[in-house]
Amino acid sequence: MQNKEKSLKDQYIESQQRAFIREVNEDVRTEKAILFWNKYKYYIIGIIVLILAITISKNVYESNKKETSLKQAVAFERIMSNKTSSADKIKELEEFVKSAKYGYRDIAYFNIYSMQLESGDIASAIDTLKTIIKKATDSSFKDLAILKLATLNFAQNDITDSQKTEIIKLLSKISASKPFYFSAQFVLGVIYISQNNPNLAKTTFDRIVENEKTPIGLKSQSLNMLNFLKSQTAK
Repeated sequence: MQNKEKSLKDQYIESQQRAFIREVNEDVRTEKAILFWNKYKYYIIGIIVLILAITISKNVYESNKKETSLKQAVAFERIMSNKTSSADKIKELEEFVKSAKYGYRDIAYFNIYSMQLESGDIASAIDTLKTIIKKATDSSFKDLAILKLATLNFAQNDITDSQKTEIIKLLSKISASKPFYFSAQFVLGVIYISQNNPNLAKTTFDRIVENEKTPIGLKSQSLNMLNFLKSQTAK
């Protein structure tokens, strides 16, 4: 309505004014961009180069990791498929772990442990688990080794009090966010029973039962342990 009331001359002048303002704004933005570039161009170039370097390095790393993993998979499978004695396989795996990476070292160590256990070499099996705990490339492998060490050690009659204390400390460090947390708590409860500490055992099994994230199997076993403790107390 307002445009219709204005003369063509006025409308033309207004449109030219708007066009001029747009041109000025664009010139200002361009000038600011040029000034900004001149002032910070070396920083900008440096950041771009850094981003490119990181991207290239990451791609090279991932490529090398994939290639290394494939080579290790072939080497590991060759050792495990060889029709040789367990003793010979252990020797080959012990050589393999010296340069193994990306989880294959942990898996190789667990296979060494299993073969040592099968052959009855308990002392060596325990030493291998301790090596995994010390050198594991992933916390889940470390936690699994701690669980195996705890069950294996407590199966021995000559375990010392200091060893028990160390195992309890290791199990207690497995956090609630980790996959083997509930298993670690269950083993702790069993250890407390073996130490004639029913109150601490009950607290531990109660913690397992009351947690909604506890796997059904462990919750059921923990309830059985609580019933056992209750029956012992009744006596």
